[in-house]
Amino acid sequence: MAKTNNSCLLNLACIISFGYILILVFIPSYVVYGYEEADIQRLLKTNNCRDCDLKGADLSDIKLDRAFLRDAEMQKTNLEGADMNFGDFIAANMRKANLKGTNLEGANFMHTKLEGANLSETNLRGTDMRDARLSGTNLSNADVQEADFMWAKGLTRKQKTYLRENGAKNVPE
Repeated sequence: MAKTNNSCLLNLACIISFGYILILVFIPSYVVYGYEEADIQRLLKTNNCRDCDLKGADLSDIKLDRAFLRDAEMQKTNLEGADMNFGDFIAANMRKANLKGTNLEGANFMHTKLEGANLSETNLRGTDMRDARLSGTNLSNADVQEADFMWAKGLTRKQKTYLRENGAKNVPE
């Protein structure tokens, strides 16, 4: 009987160990849950932070005209009240970012993932939003004059009406 219990325990331990190994092997090593302080310092010093990890960083009220943030990881980043005119955010991941009241005039968001982002009261005048992913995005009271929304994805009928009525161009049907 004792031999049978030991055998069962050994089998259980092997199964659990194998499960942990599978989890470690199949969880991507690039999954990171917070921003890199070195990336913030690089952005502040050079205005250039391509491929940066700024996830969850508080960059509210920052002043960085023409910042280069192409391909940056900026999920849940707080940029409320920031001044980032003519910034390059091409292909950045900005899901659930807070951009409320941010000045982004002339910025380029082509191919950017903005699902669930807060763009309310934001200056998007003349921005390039071509092929941006916008499902669940809050655009209330945003200034969208001359912003280009060609091929933008995930806009609701109500958002499309708002964009057209407020001077955005190339709003998808």
